[in-house]
Amino acid sequence: MPLKLRPKDIVYLKKGTVRQNWSAVTLYNLSRLSRQKTSNRTFFQQKYTAKQETRKYHGEHLTKRQWQNIFSRSLKSVVPMNTRELASSDGSEYGAGRGAGLDGSATKVQRPVPYMNQTFAPMERRLDMAVFRAMFASSALQARQFVIHGFVKVNGKKMQYPQYMLNPGDMFSVDLEKVLFATGAPKGLPRSQDPKYINRKKSGKDEEEASEAAEGDKKASTARTEGGEASAPASSADVSKVQAEAAATQAEVQKEQKQFNKSKEESSGINWWDDPNRDRSFDPLKPYRTPWRPRYFLSAFAFIPKYLEVNHNIGHAVYLRDPVAKPGHSEVPTPFHHETLQLAYSWFLRRR
Repeated sequence: MPLKLRPKDIVYLKKGTVRQNWSAVTLYNLSRLSRQKTSNRTFFQQKYTAKQETRKYHGEHLTKRQWQNIFSRSLKSVVPMNTRELASSDGSEYGAGRGAGLDGSATKVQRPVPYMNQTFAPMERRLDMAVFRAMFASSALQARQFVIHGFVKVNGKKMQYPQYMLNPGDMFSVDLEKVLFATGAPKGLPRSQDPKYINRKKSGKDEEEASEAAEGDKKASTARTEGGEASAPASSADVSKVQAEAAATQAEVQKEQKQFNKSKEESSGINWWDDPNRDRSFDPLKPYRTPWRPRYFLSAFAFIPKYLEVNHNIGHAVYLRDPVAKPGHSEVPTPFHHETLQLAYSWFLRRR
């Protein structure tokens, strides 16, 4: 599908910037994201670069002071406790080999806990970030816009402050029409599949061919006139034929470009809107494509964190608890390596 890139998208492609949105540019930058280079750099340079990269993704719409106000040096984590193992063992195997000459091979090796991935855990409590994580908006900036414009409610009351910090058990909802607009495909087909664009392109080519043929015939007739020869009528017939075909194609394009308008149709006596046989799932007044279909590249970003319980049928979600880290897993979604997050945490830790 051909993409129309904005100037800032071109800058993001050049720098490989990853943003919190569902765009094709972000998907491409995620595919080529690599670990931060630390060779031939001082520790200050490493921390500063890590801070820059992570802040472009986590809370790009927050100022430096706003993030410092919610930053917490404590990183929440949990230790999984298997009740069967606790009931069947008294823990003596963990003391094997301490002076007894045993190798302790019976001990179970656990995966390390990624504490540094919890650096931006306070950001996940914000209302606008929770709306984005619940897949009610296509970007963090759009989620912020929904909150400010009054389309989001918390516990049944309108909340217009995107910096509101959710508490465990809070339920938030978004206007269902806004959810369908944010997650649905835009109106119209891609240019590679849109018959309007294809026919327009063909008609443009036909017109160019006709104009080129006319110019060629004019030059040929001029040369023949100068040489004392009469111009051939066959070439003019070909030009008129090409022009007729271009006009027919243009008429087809205009016919396909006809849009439904209720007032015009009722005045003409068609009354398409009240026709019982029409497709009710199609509504030209909606700001998204109808019948509804997911937007492009949505499947690559379609996931919901474990600390949220979401129902997209009614546009409601519950903030269950704060995100935590477990052995080998962190509930804070991030595309960066744990070493990059560790450097960023060290930067913010010294600048509280």
